[in-house]
Amino acid sequence: MVVILVLALMAALVVGSSWAAILDWKRSTDADEARDRAAVIEPPAPAESLEGVLVRQVIAHEITPRQYRNAMRRLAERDTDRHPLPGLPGDAPPG
Repeated sequence: MVVILVLALMAALVVGSSWAAILDWKRSTDADEARDRAAVIEPPAPAESLEGVLVRQVIAHEITPRQYRNAMRRLAERDTDRHPLPGLPGDAPPG
Protein backbone atom coordinates (compact mmCIF):
# COMPACT_ATOMS: atom_id res chain seq x y z
CA MET A 1 0.00 0.00 0.00
CA VAL A 2 2.84 2.38 0.85
CA VAL A 3 4.53 1.60 -2.48
CA ILE A 4 1.41 2.54 -4.43
CA LEU A 5 1.06 5.76 -2.44
CA VAL A 6 4.74 6.68 -3.09
CA LEU A 7 4.38 5.93 -6.81
CA ALA A 8 1.21 8.01 -7.06
CA LEU A 9 2.89 10.90 -5.23
CA MET A 10 5.93 10.73 -7.54
CA ALA A 11 3.69 10.70 -10.61
CA ALA A 12 1.81 13.75 -9.30
CA LEU A 13 5.11 15.57 -8.72
CA VAL A 14 6.33 14.81 -12.25
CA VAL A 15 3.09 15.98 -13.86
CA GLY A 16 2.90 19.06 -11.64
CA SER A 17 6.49 20.14 -12.26
CA SER A 18 6.28 19.67 -16.02
CA TRP A 19 2.89 21.34 -16.41
CA ALA A 20 4.37 24.85 -16.39
CA ALA A 21 6.90 23.89 -19.06
CA ILE A 22 4.16 22.37 -21.23
CA LEU A 23 2.04 25.53 -20.98
CA ASP A 24 5.08 27.70 -21.82
CA TRP A 25 5.84 25.55 -24.85
CA LYS A 26 2.20 25.74 -26.00
CA ARG A 27 2.18 29.56 -25.72
CA SER A 28 5.41 29.91 -27.68
CA THR A 29 4.16 27.53 -30.37
CA ASP A 30 0.94 29.54 -30.76
CA ALA A 31 2.92 32.79 -30.98
CA ASP A 32 5.25 31.30 -33.60
CA GLU A 33 2.30 30.16 -35.71
CA ALA A 34 0.68 33.61 -35.52
CA ARG A 35 3.96 35.28 -36.50
CA ASP A 36 4.41 32.86 -39.41
CA ARG A 37 0.91 33.60 -40.68
CA ALA A 38 1.56 37.34 -40.48
CA ALA A 39 4.90 37.12 -42.30
CA VAL A 40 4.93 38.71 -45.70
CA ILE A 41 6.48 36.59 -48.42
CA GLU A 42 8.40 38.78 -50.80
CA PRO A 43 8.85 37.68 -54.40
CA PRO A 44 12.42 36.95 -55.41
CA ALA A 45 14.40 39.83 -56.82
CA PRO A 46 14.70 39.87 -60.58
CA ALA A 47 17.77 38.13 -61.90
CA GLU A 48 20.50 40.55 -62.87
CA SER A 49 22.71 38.21 -64.89
CA LEU A 50 22.26 35.54 -67.51
CA GLU A 51 23.53 32.97 -65.00
CA GLY A 52 20.84 34.07 -62.55
CA VAL A 53 18.13 33.80 -65.20
CA LEU A 54 19.29 30.28 -66.08
CA VAL A 55 19.32 29.21 -62.43
CA ARG A 56 15.81 30.60 -61.92
CA GLN A 57 14.59 28.75 -65.01
CA VAL A 58 16.08 25.41 -63.97
CA ILE A 59 14.66 25.76 -60.44
CA ALA A 60 11.22 26.59 -61.87
CA HIS A 61 11.51 23.57 -64.22
CA GLU A 62 11.25 25.84 -67.26
CA ILE A 63 14.42 24.25 -68.66
CA THR A 64 16.02 20.88 -67.99
CA PRO A 65 19.34 20.46 -66.19
CA ARG A 66 20.86 19.38 -69.51
CA GLN A 67 19.66 22.59 -71.19
CA TYR A 68 21.11 24.55 -68.26
CA ARG A 69 24.52 22.86 -68.62
CA ASN A 70 24.56 23.47 -72.37
CA ALA A 71 23.64 27.13 -71.93
CA MET A 72 26.35 27.56 -69.28
CA ARG A 73 28.90 25.88 -71.58
CA ARG A 74 27.99 28.24 -74.45
CA LEU A 75 28.16 31.20 -72.08
CA ALA A 76 31.63 30.15 -70.91
CA GLU A 77 32.79 29.76 -74.52
CA ARG A 78 31.43 33.21 -75.37
CA ASP A 79 33.17 34.75 -72.36
CA THR A 80 36.44 33.07 -73.33
CA ASP A 81 36.21 34.58 -76.81
CA ARG A 82 35.24 38.06 -75.58
CA HIS A 83 37.50 38.25 -72.51
CA PRO A 84 40.47 35.93 -72.84
CA LEU A 85 42.63 35.49 -69.76
CA PRO A 86 46.15 36.86 -70.06
CA GLY A 87 48.85 34.24 -70.32
CA LEU A 88 51.10 33.55 -67.38
CA PRO A 89 54.90 33.69 -67.63
CA GLY A 90 56.14 30.39 -68.95
CA ASP A 91 52.88 29.69 -70.82
CA ALA A 92 54.45 30.58 -74.17
CA PRO A 93 53.67 28.06 -76.86
CA PRO A 94 56.47 25.57 -77.45
CA GLY A 95 58.51 26.02 -80.51
